[in-house]
Amino acid sequence: MNDQKKNALKGREDISRFVVHLTRDDKDDFTDGGTAEDNFRAIIEDRRIGAYQPHCIHSKEIPDKLRPQYSVACFTEVPLTQLHLLTRRIPGRKICLEPYGFIFLREFIIEKGAQPAIYINSYNNNPWLREAADVLCDIARSKEFKAGKLWRFLPFLNAMHERYDFTWEREWRVRGDVEFKPEDVVAVILPETDSEEWRNTFALRGIAVLSPGLSYEEIIGELSQQQRKTRSIWVERKRRVRRSKGKEVNV
Repeated sequence: MNDQKKNALKGREDISRFVVHLTRDDKDDFTDGGTAEDNFRAIIEDRRIGAYQPHCIHSKEIPDKLRPQYSVACFTEVPLTQLHLLTRRIPGRKICLEPYGFIFLREFIIEKGAQPAIYINSYNNNPWLREAADVLCDIARSKEFKAGKLWRFLPFLNAMHERYDFTWEREWRVRGDVEFKPEDVVAVILPETDSEEWRNTFALRGIAVLSPGLSYEEIIGELSQQQRKTRSIWVERKRRVRRSKGKEVNV
């Protein structure tokens, strides 16, 4: 991050340095879908957040064979203290996000080619901008949705009108899968009621665990507690290794 950007963001609590990918139950959407926890575990095993389908305005017009070209992995830049507002039940919303997920630095997904979703304002039956978006789609269609460069905008275009407006998601998209290494993960999201064993697994790897709804002070307290837990786990492991070699040691 350059100095100018650092200075501009200094003290800004309304802008997060992080992005979050939350999982959901998608058993009804895919033949190999699973629960939110199943999908969370699959991401850990694969070290990959999959791009499974397009989410753009013109997704229904894209030929099936080209849909992978328009499929995106989705993230939100909602501040960490506000994540519980995304995982609550929202009347009328078909997709229900759950408190399982991954936190990354925003710079990490920017390097992966991430782009904030672009919302096309059609409120009050105003067609001015939507017509321009449709022209882009028409050009892409005339070139079979793959030639030229204008089609590259299409995966990031979202509707915004009286019946459909998800600007509150503060969404970022990456076209294609997002692969990551454990050290790329700032923290994982788990429900507060999740098992201690599961949390200890992440503590052993030095990965922090947070739950939606925590305040900044609670996040600091949680990270401090988990840091101590990680240290205690490794200290105990070292002691067991030394004992097995017939040597006792104070750590």
